[in-house]
Amino acid sequence: MMRVLVFLLVTNFSAAIPAETIYRYLDSGGGVTYTNIPHSLPSKGVEKINVPIPPPLPNQNEPKLPGAPMVKAKPAQPANFPKVDSQTQKKRDQSRRQILDDELKAEMKSLDEAKTALRESEAVKLSLADKNHQKYIERLQELKEKATLHENNIEALKKEIATLK
Repeated sequence: MMRVLVFLLVTNFSAAIPAETIYRYLDSGGGVTYTNIPHSLPSKGVEKINVPIPPPLPNQNEPKLPGAPMVKAKPAQPANFPKVDSQTQKKRDQSRRQILDDELKAEMKSLDEAKTALRESEAVKLSLADKNHQKYIERLQELKEKATLHENNIEALKKEIATLK
């Protein structure tokens, strides 16, 4: 309630500030409704509220003064942050690529196995699965989910490999 009072006081004393007009009224259900569309208002019981429009936030990439050079902020790094020579970094990158390639191969193999298991399960005639039809459906769903998981993993690994230098 206190916030509403402060809001109303601020809006009443800010006539010089650009404002948007908002209308407040009780709807047919007894609830308070706010709108900025004047033609949708009921004929009586409408309160007009002027809401100040806040100034735009300054763009950090724009110069502060006309003609001032644009300065981009550098990420904060401690003075004693360890430096890695290019040869060591190259070895690390190669190692990372090899790990990702190995993971990709393993995921592709797992996907092939999952698809084979799914095909084999789908090949079972429903008449053979009539005794436990629900269990059969659940098994197929698990196999489909497993195949989808491997496909998603492969896509993620390919994206990760694509970001490497």
